Amino acid sequence: MIANLKRALLDQPLVLHPWARYRARQTERRFAAWQEHYGRIARQTGLFYSVERTRDELRKRLRNRCPTLRKPGGVHSLIVTLTGNWGLALVQELEHLGPTSVFDWEKFGFLESDPALPGKLPELNARILEFVRDAHRRCPIDWILITASGNVILRDTLRRIRDELGVPTIQQWLDCKQNFAMGKGENGQDRGQRDIASEFDLIWTSSRAMCEAYLCEGALPLYLPEGFSPRMTPRVDCAAIHDVGFMGARYGLRPDYVRALAAAGIHTAVRGPGWNAGRVPLSEMGRFFAECKVNLGFGGVGYSMELTTLKGRDFEVPGAGGVYLTSYNEDLREWFRLGEEIVCYRSIAEMVELASALLNDPSRRQCIAAAAYSRSMREHRWLHRYEKILQLFGILPEKQNA
Repeated sequence: MIANLKRALLDQPLVLHPWARYRARQTERRFAAWQEHYGRIARQTGLFYSVERTRDELRKRLRNRCPTLRKPGGVHSLIVTLTGNWGLALVQELEHLGPTSVFDWEKFGFLESDPALPGKLPELNARILEFVRDAHRRCPIDWILITASGNVILRDTLRRIRDELGVPTIQQWLDCKQNFAMGKGENGQDRGQRDIASEFDLIWTSSRAMCEAYLCEGALPLYLPEGFSPRMTPRVDCAAIHDVGFMGARYGLRPDYVRALAAAGIHTAVRGPGWNAGRVPLSEMGRFFAECKVNLGFGGVGYSMELTTLKGRDFEVPGAGGVYLTSYNEDLREWFRLGEEIVCYRSIAEMVELASALLNDPSRRQCIAAAAYSRSMREHRWLHRYEKILQLFGILPEKQNA
């Protein structure tokens, strides 16, 4: 009832717009403060990010731990993640590398929605350690991937894994512009990344702008974007029944964009938390993308449409063979040819204009979808990201052109 009342209030522009602007400014000011603070420290200390620097520093960290060189198919991966969401795609792609051990804390009874979870972190981390030790006894673990922040993983757990097993660890955190630092929790550590980052051998961030912040905190960042799993979002051959489709949560100014499309006479199907039609099952994501002539994306950070970051959908939609129209983000230029493989807008008006143009040009949509699918299958699977990481760890041999 409360959720429905909140949604009804936020449907009113007189409420929605001031609230969204307030929340956006919070995010933007917090990010600007981090940039100013860490930028100053980086300039004073000469810290800067580069893949070469990360490779050299990582070799020093792992010098006495000697990761074992493996062949593809023979890598034992352990992942700590949730599998009821896109984390399942991570597991699916890990299985191409070899044996995969999965610790999903919700399947062990530690629910994200439980308000008492912060007080249960010692118990949860004891279970993580027990799981890691048992998996390592059965078959030596080659590396550990953790997709959790200080809300879940404790510093001491990471130290004990390193000291007892020596296994290389990497944290994947793809929301750094919003949740790098979140304040102290019940266990005395920051609930975001700040306090645990230096305990990992690598930090996988999809935000290039936050790399120096990690360096200033003693961590070793690796700038890599998201990816996709062809098993989770396959290319589906079916008729397109929607003009524009969007899959994602309903919050902030997103309803304004949907209303603008409707006002232009463009039929838009929206799915996800907060929308009337509800969620699309993970198994049906690829089909939904195929049912939409154009798939809409939002690259904003939290409520902010000014700050942008790379998103999972940036790779899932092209990887499923869909036509993708999303917020302009300079970082996308490194991973796609804009206008040829994906299309970007800078305003609501331009979004409507570009969507209309794409809907009126089936031939162009076909070319964009084909080019994006080819690029994604060649370069943008989660598997491609893993291979790069494992080459840096010295677990897979580096390719000649790496």
